[in-house]
Amino acid sequence: MRLPAEKVGELELVPAIGGSSSVLSAGLADALKQLAARPQVLVALDFDGVLAPIVRDPDAARPLPASAAAVRRLAVAPGVRLALVSGRILADLRRLADPPATAMLVGSHGAQCAGVGEENGAGQPAEAALADDVIPGMDDQAEALLARVISALEQISERHPGTFVERKPAGVVLHTRQAPRNAARRATEEALSGPSSWAGVHLTRGKEVVDLSVVDANKGVALATMRNQVGLRPRGGGVLYVGDDVTDERAFAVLDDDRGDITVKVGDGPTIARHRLDGPDAVGALLNRLADLRGC
Repeated sequence: MRLPAEKVGELELVPAIGGSSSVLSAGLADALKQLAARPQVLVALDFDGVLAPIVRDPDAARPLPASAAAVRRLAVAPGVRLALVSGRILADLRRLADPPATAMLVGSHGAQCAGVGEENGAGQPAEAALADDVIPGMDDQAEALLARVISALEQISERHPGTFVERKPAGVVLHTRQAPRNAARRATEEALSGPSSWAGVHLTRGKEVVDLSVVDANKGVALATMRNQVGLRPRGGGVLYVGDDVTDERAFAVLDDDRGDITVKVGDGPTIARHRLDGPDAVGALLNRLADLRGC
């Protein structure tokens, strides 16, 4: 995989729902056509910043209408498996994204999974046997460490107004988006030099978040598991992954654009993804174009 070139070459206008248009690079449009011709396809999507715009209040995030419509189309397309891959806990992902019942779900950056690694009799993803708040590998030692990390981040947040802490089944997140810039910077520095450096704590940096977990999980491992479940060979093509954050780079890293996978970065910033879209508005056009090509 290579870093995307500064110039993407010719552009193709792609009609979007509602009569508007979006722009896909010629390379992305061509890759999409090749992906659509495969008998089996896995479409894996981040939620925040991809299906839904980034908003100041995380609880206010909702998928854009064009993307929501495309997700529904792809969920029933023959030969297409759909997955949502997020840093949010599964309960929030279900509530905010309202995913199709057949979608595989990955929450907490891979620490929580539903429909992953299991199939029902009809060959469709089944609900995970464990409840959303039950995480494999969470023993007494991990629980004790998590309690320490939560306490440390809450103390940091108390010192820096505008920040807040989100608890997860296997981790805790410091959010800084709503804080004044100086407070956000100082809180982040304290979290990075403090609990994130402790033994047994796994750090995931994101946009305006410091995400700490006491289990070793990431989106790349989850994506590799899902592609194997679908029956696609490792680095053998057939996966579209769309993400916007540094947490998605691990998912990009397990794919291979040269063999028929498609990696798409939404927004600016460095990335190993081959293709790029300006923002969530373009994601709906991308996904609806894939649905068109699949004839669904």
